[in-house]
Amino acid sequence: MSTKPLSKLKLTLVIASLFCCAQSYATEKKQMPWDFDSNIYREQLSESIQSGINNQDLINKDNQWYECATMAPTTFRMALGVKNNKEQPGFAREIILDLYPVDNDSFRDVINQKIMDLAFEMADLADGDKTSDESPVTQAAWDWCIDQDPKHFADF
Repeated sequence: MSTKPLSKLKLTLVIASLFCCAQSYATEKKQMPWDFDSNIYREQLSESIQSGINNQDLINKDNQWYECATMAPTTFRMALGVKNNKEQPGFAREIILDLYPVDNDSFRDVINQKIMDLAFEMADLADGDKTSDESPVTQAAWDWCIDQDPKHFADF
């Protein structure tokens, strides 16, 4: 008896079970406001552009959503770095400043400074065993960022 059909069957079962697990995880995951599919401005902006209307407020809000969606999980990662380097806060601060400098005299500096501030303020709440979506650090960064005036995001 050939083992080739049997190995094909095993491979098919493994692939099918992996697909089912991935599908199950995808349906269980709660959608967060910073998830790609949560951007309510993308479709509105696309329709606005197609109709030939230049809506700067909508562009600003779309830019803001994108920047906030990037900032929120970034702040969580930086808080984990601070937590894991408690003995060397100067080193953690230097690394964060290298990645997110505050020397451009723009609103980007305000965002980068907030990443630094929240990373140090909330480092104890960062849990490396959880995803950034489950972290109060991510939520705090999102809440702060999305509450800013969309006009600040005009140059992004």
